[in-house]
Amino acid sequence: MDSQMSSHNVLSVLHEVARRVPDRPALILESGSITFGGLRDRIGRAAAGLRRLGLGPGDRAIVMIPMSIDLYVAMLALLEIGAVAVFVDPWIGRRQIASFAAFAEPRAWIGIAKSHLLRLLDARLRGIPVAITAGRRLGPWPAPLSLAELEREQGDGTIHPAATDDPALITFTTGSSGEPKGTNRTHGFLLAQRAALAAEFPAQEGDVEMTMFPVFALNNLAAGVPSVVPPMDFRRVDRVDAGRVLALMRRHGVTTCTASPPFFDRLAASSEKLPVLRRLLTGGAPVSDAQLRVWQRAFPKPEILVAYGSTEAEPVAHLTAEERLAATNPDRPLAPGYCAGTPISRIRTKVVRIHSGPIELGEEGWAPWELPAGEIGELVVTGEHVCRDYYRNGQAVRENKIADGDGVWHRMGDTGSFDPAGRFWLAGRVHSTIRRAGALVHPQLIEQAARGDDSRLRRVAAVGMLYPELGERVVLVVETEETGIADEIARRLAAAGLAVDAVLLTREPLPVDPRHNSKIDYGKLRESL
Repeated sequence: MDSQMSSHNVLSVLHEVARRVPDRPALILESGSITFGGLRDRIGRAAAGLRRLGLGPGDRAIVMIPMSIDLYVAMLALLEIGAVAVFVDPWIGRRQIASFAAFAEPRAWIGIAKSHLLRLLDARLRGIPVAITAGRRLGPWPAPLSLAELEREQGDGTIHPAATDDPALITFTTGSSGEPKGTNRTHGFLLAQRAALAAEFPAQEGDVEMTMFPVFALNNLAAGVPSVVPPMDFRRVDRVDAGRVLALMRRHGVTTCTASPPFFDRLAASSEKLPVLRRLLTGGAPVSDAQLRVWQRAFPKPEILVAYGSTEAEPVAHLTAEERLAATNPDRPLAPGYCAGTPISRIRTKVVRIHSGPIELGEEGWAPWELPAGEIGELVVTGEHVCRDYYRNGQAVRENKIADGDGVWHRMGDTGSFDPAGRFWLAGRVHSTIRRAGALVHPQLIEQAARGDDSRLRRVAAVGMLYPELGERVVLVVETEETGIADEIARRLAAAGLAVDAVLLTREPLPVDPRHNSKIDYGKLRESL
């Protein structure tokens, strides 16, 4: 085997870590743990079993297993043989799961029992040649083979010599209707992302991290850092049992924690004794100043970092809670959105004018598109850890990527601007930008001004509603238990020079994304109105 070629397979990194620290815990759950050496052994056994079944380089396999030891055994065994792991998140809905899975044309399905029920009920999926359950089986139910049976023979440690452009993982990033959009994460991309994460959020000797994000646990495996998986329903981050989570943290000496904002909201609200950590890292949705202040009171010692990025490009930027709060201090009440920080050195950025269709550069290049610092537009990024394309989806590539002479740029879909210090300020999403009376209105600017530090407001969302005289009306919807405060909020916005046509109060929870339970689902909200 060509060692130079094999080094591009991300599995070679894990093998090296297992060689150095075989007895160190790699993955820790409430129900048990596994060492780096034990994980390498199970991956090798599973890889040998997959080869016996005829799977090999380039074959795609659906993986539907919750964040667990079995998830990483199955996923990394596929990478070891050069196959492609296709993740279909359970939060996107049964019909979309089936559609996305069929779209990938997999040769194997590896999942828990519930996932196999979906497979058996859909005519497009029943004919998948290889079906493996991550749990027990009863005869042929839920699959002819279990993961434990797959691992019955010792592996030989052979790693497929992947090239940097070979696909490793495919993750579907949207639950919207239409053609599936699967991010193509190559071996080269994963290695570049590992380097970026290690540089921006470095580990220290003795670190133990609790994370709810699979990509961060994967990075920890490559860095030799134990990962503690929180006991939770990953579809309902806002219902985390803080007591169980904190007990697991204390039991295993967790030093860092990476999770979405509702996770930390739950921990901060707990009356239990909080462990001493050195770093909290959050992302996935805008975080308000009020949230950060609550976290600082609850966790006074650790560094609190707010990261910005996306599935296709992570990380893009980050900053500390202190930097964020200083950037939006009372002396600057009209901040231009949420400060995301300065882009990392491994990424290049531009802000282009807001445009709803594909962007194709002509002879003039970026000149007709790029905006100067201070003007709000859409952020586009490029770098080694930025995904270049989508799996079998040319339309998604045309809509989300921009090619120039230097490579491929990714459209983040976020609007915002750069300040004189080079920090990016988020103002909204391209698809939620409101067009009122010929002017562009950016939802997050309105939401931020409306919310302020008012603890009575749980969630706020500004949406555009069709209206003949204006094109769109600006409607602010406020989730609150209070009544009779609509006029007060309207006056607050008027004082900030922001036009809002209506303020609606509701006690019903505003619709949020199913992955992080924190980003407003503007489409659903608009439909409900």
